[in-house]
Amino acid sequence: MGNRYFQQAQQAIQDAHQAMNAAHTPESLEQAYTEIHRAKQALSQAFADSSQAERQQLGEMQDELYNAAEAFSPEDLI
Repeated sequence: MGNRYFQQAQQAIQDAHQAMNAAHTPESLEQAYTEIHRAKQALSQAFADSSQAERQQLGEMQDELYNAAEAFSPEDLI
């Protein structure tokens, strides 16, 4: 079955990426920020209940999410 929190973090990161890619209106921009926040929370929760190997993968996913969120430019909507 695997680590439920790890799987939730993976899904949350995927959802955040999809929301960032779809952010073309103020409403979808707000949704993207919400999904980014959820992904960060899911990562935090997953770290607490993961093996060392899972933590390494979570760290990589966290870096990927933070880099994507940092590059996410809402100014493109203006």
